[in-house]
Amino acid sequence: MNPTTLIGVLHARRWAIIATSLAALAAALLLTLLTPKSYTAATDLLIDNRGLDPVSGQAQPGRITSGYLATQTDIIRSRNVAIKVMTELALADHPALLKAVKLTGDATQYPRLILGFLAQGLGVTPKRDSNVLTISFKAQDPALAAQLANAFAQAYMITNLELRIEPAKQTSQWYNEQLTGLRNELIEKQNLFSTYQEEHNILASSDRLDLESAKLADLSSMLIAVQSERLNSQSRSDQIANTAANPKKGQLDTRGLDNPQVQNLAATLAQAQARLIEVARQVGENHPQYKQARSEVDTLKKQMDLMLELISGSLQSSVELSQAREEQLKIELARQKELVLQLSRNRNELTLLKQEADNAQAAYDAALARSAQSRLESQIATTDVAVLNSATPPSRPTSPKTAMTLILACVAGLLLGTAIALGWEWLDQRIRHPQDLEQGLGLALLAYIPAMKSPPMKSPTMKRPALDGNTTYSHGRGTALLKEAKV
Repeated sequence: MNPTTLIGVLHARRWAIIATSLAALAAALLLTLLTPKSYTAATDLLIDNRGLDPVSGQAQPGRITSGYLATQTDIIRSRNVAIKVMTELALADHPALLKAVKLTGDATQYPRLILGFLAQGLGVTPKRDSNVLTISFKAQDPALAAQLANAFAQAYMITNLELRIEPAKQTSQWYNEQLTGLRNELIEKQNLFSTYQEEHNILASSDRLDLESAKLADLSSMLIAVQSERLNSQSRSDQIANTAANPKKGQLDTRGLDNPQVQNLAATLAQAQARLIEVARQVGENHPQYKQARSEVDTLKKQMDLMLELISGSLQSSVELSQAREEQLKIELARQKELVLQLSRNRNELTLLKQEADNAQAAYDAALARSAQSRLESQIATTDVAVLNSATPPSRPTSPKTAMTLILACVAGLLLGTAIALGWEWLDQRIRHPQDLEQGLGLALLAYIPAMKSPPMKSPTMKRPALDGNTTYSHGRGTALLKEAKV
């Protein structure tokens, strides 16, 4: 079907389309008149999503996310908020609601019916690119719609505050329960630290380990000095003993003896021996001078031997005293080492006990601070929601929308009428255009007699032929063409 044929069909069936459209308009008008009017009241809420904790002043990232407003929308639509509205306004006894919901019959079904009515009439719309939420309610009574919209806003603010306070209350209660155990543990650790300090005589004002370590170092130095003195005395004593046992091996080296008398006597003896050798070379061994020099050398030797014997005895006594002192110092050093090691172990144990006590103190302080913060959070009476615009009873109904309904009905009537016209044409097909004849018969159309209005009957020679139910008049060129087509 080409456009020309379609236009012809619609023009021929125009009365069906007009009738259908008028019927749709009449039905829409009747429906609009019979539908009760509904009014929608709206409350605007400002949501502060800066995410600042009112206690600590720190940012809370959970409130800055893009889904925060969507979460608040779900909270407003929750059953918890609806129950608060029903309880606050006592809707089971509200006259306007009783009329709107038509509460009759079993009273136990009233809450379910009221909640269904509230869920059906409630609307929550977040403003685009804004922190404003619009709570709307649709009802047949404008005052009831405004009252319920404001009630939902207040119930939502209370619920929002409860959702913030309730976790803080639970946290505060849990911390209070933990504080008792942490406090007992802290007292136990501190008592263990104090008891250990008292048992081992450890003063907080002085470090005994450092003192004992210094004393140990002094004892070690003293032992080294005594050992050096003993070895020196033993060496000199052995030297004297070897010289006395083997007098022919040579003279005593007095440089190792720190004694001025021995050194002077040794020098005098050396001079006497040199003079003896000189006298023996000059006068001989039988000369009285030689004998006198010999007697002088012997006397000096006796004095030297007596002096060395005295020095050797003194050195031996010094060695014995040094050995005794060395043994005593070794015992004291071993005792001091054990004392230092024990003090080191005690200090390590004390340090561990101190760390445990400090950790217990830190845990208790942290729990105490968090408990105080949670207690403050559980007592917050402010919320991050504020009423921007309260709902007022609307003066105009929001439904039914008469103009929109009539426009939609007109469009629907035109579409339905067009469908009826096309269906009717399909059931009762007719030739509306010369092209339809060519397509139907498959023959070329040579000419056609156009439809003309009937002129006044003035000449008896004029005829009124009829063709296919259409009244036409043929004369002039049109008649000649028709005769040619019949030939």
